[in-house]
Amino acid sequence: MAIVWCNGKFLEETEFRVSPSDRGLCYGFSLFETILAVDGQPQLLIEHLRRLKSGLLRLNIHNVEIDESGLRQVMVGLLKRNGMDTGMARIRFAISMGLGPINLTDSGQAWEWMTTSKVELTEESLRLTIAPWRKDNESMLRGMKTGNYAEHLIALDMARHEGFDEMLFFNTSDELCEAAMANVFLIRGKELYTPSLDSGCLPGVTRELIIRLAADKRIPCHVRALNKKDIMKADGIFLTSSIKGPVWVSSFQGSAYLVHPLFSAIRTLWLENMKK
Repeated sequence: MAIVWCNGKFLEETEFRVSPSDRGLCYGFSLFETILAVDGQPQLLIEHLRRLKSGLLRLNIHNVEIDESGLRQVMVGLLKRNGMDTGMARIRFAISMGLGPINLTDSGQAWEWMTTSKVELTEESLRLTIAPWRKDNESMLRGMKTGNYAEHLIALDMARHEGFDEMLFFNTSDELCEAAMANVFLIRGKELYTPSLDSGCLPGVTRELIIRLAADKRIPCHVRALNKKDIMKADGIFLTSSIKGPVWVSSFQGSAYLVHPLFSAIRTLWLENMKK
């Protein structure tokens, strides 16, 4: 039976309880991070927790302490208890804002929980299409990883029904934003392009890592507003997420893309970074 962690305690999954009035459950009023673990060690934890802290501040939540060293120990312990301390695993760390009135964001009753699951990392490619609605780049929730995730799940299900794997979002300014579950990069020649955070995209931890790795290797990476013409000019597209890393897009809008050497180099850099 799986073991979960909740508010300082390790519990069997059947012991985990949530109030039916919890605002995370009822309204998606929660934040979460999905963290890759390699051989029992969470990867890029500081960056994940930095994003989580930023989200708490934007939601005006001040009664939650995020202790990086303490959480790291919890994650290592939880992975070991679930027999996931070798190979790759997914850690999901979440904070619900808990019980409280709907007109008070910080009721002082926020609580935390954590789960783990096994990951089989395989080479893959994705078939990509465009979502039929746009992301609001002026939304108060832009760039935050909240529990209000229905839009993303609906997009994935719609993509599946249409014979694709992922959906690409443009924003209300008709700029490239992100995919349902990932950030997006374009390749043109020997250069990378990715939407700026002004697009409303999630400030992805792997996105940030790829930008940093590209700079270290002197690979030009342009972070700016992008549109459909930029995509049409691209030699290739890849998506990035914390669990899968960089993943190649094999087809988009009727165009097929052979794997680009620059993508192969980027993926190799990511894999090497995850093994450190």
